[in-house]
Amino acid sequence: MNLRILKLMCILWTIAFFRSADAQCYIVRDSVISRLVSRYNEYTARAETTDGYRLQITYTDVRDEVYKSKANLYRIFPELRSYVDYDAPYYKLKVGDFATRLEATYYLQQIITHYPGAFIVKDKIKIQ
Repeated sequence: MNLRILKLMCILWTIAFFRSADAQCYIVRDSVISRLVSRYNEYTARAETTDGYRLQITYTDVRDEVYKSKANLYRIFPELRSYVDYDAPYYKLKVGDFATRLEATYYLQQIITHYPGAFIVKDKIKIQ
């Protein structure tokens, strides 16, 4: 007797499961969530940085050396922006806001003659 009830319940469950596959689903989103999504979209639309590449020229623990390298770099490559990052205990001199690795490689080939230790790093770059 219990086996018959179990079989009947399995059949009813299967019918109910396949019937619900045709059912429509409605999503009700709270207005707070809608406002948060809207604010997030506005924020990302006016973001000033994005993922990209820079060339790390040098790093040292002497602050004056980094700024001398930065001044020298401006004389050689005035079109490139340069940035000094402090990551204790080192100062890192990075240049460029390159969207692609190919663009960074192009400048690396020019810079490496003046700064043999230069290399490409992933970084947040400024949107122009």
